[in-house]
Amino acid sequence: MRGEEFKDFDWNPVDTAQQEMLEQEAVGIAWRIESFIIPLFGRFSRATKRDSRKLAVLDCGCGSGLSVDILNAHGIPAFGIDAGEARHRQWDVRSFSNRLHSANALHLPFGTGSFDVVFSSGLIEHIGIHEQEAGTYRARRLPDCHAQRQQFVRELVRVLKPEGFILLDHPNGGSPADFWHGGAPGSIRWHALRGDMLPRFAEISGYFRTADRSLRLYSLSPRHRLQFNKVRNHWYGNAFAPLMKIWFRMIEIRALSFLARGFLNPYLVTVASRQPDVGAWLQK
Repeated sequence: MRGEEFKDFDWNPVDTAQQEMLEQEAVGIAWRIESFIIPLFGRFSRATKRDSRKLAVLDCGCGSGLSVDILNAHGIPAFGIDAGEARHRQWDVRSFSNRLHSANALHLPFGTGSFDVVFSSGLIEHIGIHEQEAGTYRARRLPDCHAQRQQFVRELVRVLKPEGFILLDHPNGGSPADFWHGGAPGSIRWHALRGDMLPRFAEISGYFRTADRSLRLYSLSPRHRLQFNKVRNHWYGNAFAPLMKIWFRMIEIRALSFLARGFLNPYLVTVASRQPDVGAWLQK
């Protein structure tokens, strides 16, 4: 699968199993937006003395478009892009479908400096990757994987306003256990720490530095980002989820935030901003 073709599926609204999967996905998206994204926007607005209802927001890889509906329902003017045709068929039920755009993430259809906040969740690991989903899930990097991902990050930076921030999250390539691409929901895919489809923090840092050396990078705990619902279907999920929640609380402490980039954190959450005081409000 090329980077310009997001991971997609053949959407059939009469497929009961698929409908159940979409409903579970919708619950997860709503929880993420309500418990993680909106509070983060609120802290940003208070720190910069701006009205969150005047923030222009872009969800790059918005999937079903539900995130855009929720943000707009909260008075936050949000837009979304996605290239998956099956996803587009879900947009018909969205209240703010006029703010959803079919677009290639490597060539965003917006002017330079259009958004105060740009966020992208679980997308970059599928850019520049050939994926095989029939039977055992397999993925390998294409020869131009780095070039595609660099172009993707360059576009995120291009459409960002000088005083805004980018939020990029994805499974951590620096952690050997991948709970998101293992076949069954919540199952483990063990992988090498280098050369896997999942990017490590060092790679993400390199992409941002190349795009704009004035950007400062911050790592956040995924505590309010992950629910552990799917992994709890397995014994190891029930065994380790409570410990991981404690660990996620620990790396919320500003002095320990660097640990969020390490192998014990399965999910990377990176904020990029040109503002020197971003770290002061991110960990609040």
